[in-house]
Amino acid sequence: MNPTNPLRDYEEKKLGIFHLKTTLLAGAGQIVDGYDLTAAALVLSLVEASFTGYNLAEVSLILFLSITLGNLVGGLVFGYLVKHGRKRFYGIDATLMTLGALLQAFVQDPYQLAILRFLLGVGIGADYVLSPLINAEYANRKDRGKLLALSGGFMWNVGALVSVVVTLAVSQAVPQDMLWRIVLASGAIPAIAVIYGRRKFPETPQYLAFVKGDSKELEEKYNLYASNLSLGKVAIKAFLPTLIFASVTWYLFDVSAYSGVFFGPSVIAKDLGINGLLFELIILGGFAVPWNLVSAGLNDRLGRRALQAIGFAGMGTFTLLFAFLFGRTQALESLLLYGFSTVFSQLGPGTVVGFWGVELFPAEIRGITQGVTVMSGRLGVLTTTFLFPLIISSYGIVTTMMILAGLSFVAVFATLLLPEPNQVSLAERELQLRGLPNLEEK
Repeated sequence: MNPTNPLRDYEEKKLGIFHLKTTLLAGAGQIVDGYDLTAAALVLSLVEASFTGYNLAEVSLILFLSITLGNLVGGLVFGYLVKHGRKRFYGIDATLMTLGALLQAFVQDPYQLAILRFLLGVGIGADYVLSPLINAEYANRKDRGKLLALSGGFMWNVGALVSVVVTLAVSQAVPQDMLWRIVLASGAIPAIAVIYGRRKFPETPQYLAFVKGDSKELEEKYNLYASNLSLGKVAIKAFLPTLIFASVTWYLFDVSAYSGVFFGPSVIAKDLGINGLLFELIILGGFAVPWNLVSAGLNDRLGRRALQAIGFAGMGTFTLLFAFLFGRTQALESLLLYGFSTVFSQLGPGTVVGFWGVELFPAEIRGITQGVTVMSGRLGVLTTTFLFPLIISSYGIVTTMMILAGLSFVAVFATLLLPEPNQVSLAERELQLRGLPNLEEK
């Protein structure tokens, strides 16, 4: 007997207010991450000026290494914990982000700043696991791609764009020593706004059906009926090849993407002769955010694999052109080349790369698989943090861009080895992957 999907009625619902609310709540964490990392890059020199005895490289490590290590811890710890319930942790992550961001306004030395940014990083890492996982499990089948896209890459770049606007607005009104404190602490606002809302939502139907096996609560919360919920154990080793390829694509993307996030406003913008804030405003507002929206519109039509492969290929091509033509063109032309690389980045992996750990694996191990892919992305960030300054100072921006282009082309091949989850029911994939033959509707 073929297994019957107890969540079919839920997954086939039309897009509704509930889906939009859960997407906005999920996206708030991405806003915090995009806001904070971009804001930290914008105020890097101001933080350096506030703490005597520390050079720019040391301050960069304080701001970026601490938060990235926190991401690693948060992603892995909460990736494991969500097997005990999605809802119970959906609010703890926002609380950690709120405290970590807000208290940055009051630090007295770099050590305090590093501790708070680690705490903030733990919250963000947890949210990288929780938000896409929960949003995917709440989503309907037909619109899952656009909902994940809007709560992920789009919201991240909105947060980054807001950080530029806030920095510009506040920079003329307060002293420089206060500016970076206000800018960094303001990242707490979206996290504060969703703490209560996240705690109100019910446990996800995927968790109730396939992890907890609670047919009574499934009926009470979602009016779905299932009996004989047979929950076999899942062996993660059966999914290792898929998990490795998914992790590799996130790692390679973050190596490239965060080189621009961390050093775009200073190194790249400076070499182009453009003000750092203006550079970020143009890249985010003109190239990144609009193409996140385009990706959201195409995700449920073209599919994740095609968009990510096209995105990586475009990133590699335009990054290579940027490298070959650097110094031979006007600043505007170089800016456009860098901008088109951003277009493909956000059309593809910048929107899609966080989907794989959620959409390709059974619910019981979905937290772990998402946590592992998050960890891989954060390792990419660490690679950029340590190696990018060394490579660019030793070999220059042209060689650095050629290396990044090569990594993008490698990522195309890794992407093509992944299964396509577009328009596939998570519940039906669950039944197929776990081989549950005795799941029956009443």
